[in-house]
Amino acid sequence: MTIWQPGMIIDEEGLNDDHPGEWEDVTFVNWAQGGLTYAPLRVQRDGTRARLDGHAQPKASFSGGQVAFNIPEEFRPQYQRYYSVPRITSGTPTDVGVAIAVNGDVTIYSSTSITTTDRYDFSHVEWPLN
Repeated sequence: MTIWQPGMIIDEEGLNDDHPGEWEDVTFVNWAQGGLTYAPLRVQRDGTRARLDGHAQPKASFSGGQVAFNIPEEFRPQYQRYYSVPRITSGTPTDVGVAIAVNGDVTIYSSTSITTTDRYDFSHVEWPLN
């Protein structure tokens, strides 16, 4: 976001910086869009931050670490960021670890097995762009 100061000239670039951008799709690698059609996984720029919205699930069962999807270049963080993301399928709530790398790879980490029916909500994940 533009930090407006007295005497600054309001211009198109500054005003556009204050509005959220268009939602863009991520590129799935080992994961896929989850089964809830009303919550597609996507990314958006909002001022000087980027954020994810929606959910996804693995294409195959795994444990350990796996690259789930990739974020477009204009939304990538300047250094690796770490998050916890909740499972949204029925049963006991569990979280997985998420790392977003500077190359845009989003890697999911779990010490237990994750199956293809497990869906995860990325809607609270956001990071600074500068």
